[in-house]
Amino acid sequence: MVRAPADSLPPASRAGLEALRRRFVAGLPARWQEIEQAPDPAARAAALHRLAGAAGSYGYEQLGQAARAAERLCAGGDGPELARALREVGRLLHQAATA
Repeated sequence: MVRAPADSLPPASRAGLEALRRRFVAGLPARWQEIEQAPDPAARAAALHRLAGAAGSYGYEQLGQAARAAERLCAGGDGPELARALREVGRLLHQAATA
């Protein structure tokens, strides 16, 4: 689920990366709230886009992929496929936040 920091990084860099990752994880509930309360599909897609990029950067590849898939579905409006995709994002986001 989470990619370990590269062993080749100096200890200070690894510590800094870990601190950033913890901050990312701490902010996941607010990101989910932003996605759920988006006023329109464009705002929801933008929030999912930001989550997808950040999740991948911090080693949460599955979460990033799920967010990217949901982002693509936003253009079609609310529908059953988007609802399923958002449930998956929510599940992975909760998993990351509570791990």
